Amino acid sequence: MLTIEDLAKYPFLRKASSFVESYGLTFQDLASDEYDYVVQRAVERVRRGIEGRWAELNVVDPETEILAYPLALAFVYGLRSGWVVRRFANSEQKRCFELLKSEEKEKIAEVGKDGFDWDLEGTELMVSGALFDFSLPVENYLEVAPSFHSPDWKLVNRHVIGGRVYLKQVEVARLLSEALKLKILRKVEEEDIKKFQIPEKLLSKLEGLEKLMKETKKYDEDVMAEFVEEAKPPCIVALLKDLAAGKSLSHMARFAVTTFLINIGESVENVLKYFTSVADFDEGKARYQVEHIAGLIGSKTKYLPPKCDVLRSFGLCVGEDAYCKRVRHPLQYYKMKAREIKRKRDGRRSE
Repeated sequence: MLTIEDLAKYPFLRKASSFVESYGLTFQDLASDEYDYVVQRAVERVRRGIEGRWAELNVVDPETEILAYPLALAFVYGLRSGWVVRRFANSEQKRCFELLKSEEKEKIAEVGKDGFDWDLEGTELMVSGALFDFSLPVENYLEVAPSFHSPDWKLVNRHVIGGRVYLKQVEVARLLSEALKLKILRKVEEEDIKKFQIPEKLLSKLEGLEKLMKETKKYDEDVMAEFVEEAKPPCIVALLKDLAAGKSLSHMARFAVTTFLINIGESVENVLKYFTSVADFDEGKARYQVEHIAGLIGSKTKYLPPKCDVLRSFGLCVGEDAYCKRVRHPLQYYKMKAREIKRKRDGRRSE
């Protein structure tokens, strides 16, 4: 049985929507001074998303938490920015994942059913020393799993019995939180969302969020424009050390380090310098490959580095540090750490 506190934790559920509807409020009503506390919470939730963080759960006032969620979505879609929608979706995905990892099994099943019509069943199946906590119909699993690039998520690599995929709780948390992210991203294409207009009384809040969006985007661009040596993730540092020592890298390792360097702004010439110590270095061949990855030749597609789970599956993860635990992609790691390093430097300069 889902409580009001549960709905505050998972305000994307249908039962949470029904709770909001029971108040009989319109967005015009929420624009009145009487509901300023709801507006402030909604704005804070969007601000956190834009800044790449997630809003901490307000357990003291679950009603406000639930009422603020649809208004936060209205602000997000009202900004008419795919960048903001993606940032907010990522923020909500991370928040949901952290909550579900330690949630009661019965409530996880209810979240799956009420939020996404998933038929999650609790289980205690032990296979080859691994304990599975849930099973999920294959069709539900395939709604989300293909968006993960790690081979571990491919159906052929899962334990399937009688049309159901057996999963650990952390895996179910990952699937459900990803389903939420996709739901937020896809909703932007709905006609009623495209036509929606924020009430005039709330335009000042929207303008404030738009200002934050522009400042954050510019700051991120500035961070990426300035190479920060200390911000490289451990996996990339290890690969660069191997190159400096003249070691030959696997295809995936070469692809990972090259795509990373290209995407943080390194030139083709600088990338090639990292490979010159390798015994079998062929400049002509290497240049062609790097230029192809950079999108300068061939399909003109600039390639991104593999996600952390892909690197992990290829044995390229060398162990997590504090930043690794907060991200799922090497570029996320770099941006986050570079941003913090830059802020500390800027702070010292202003003192």
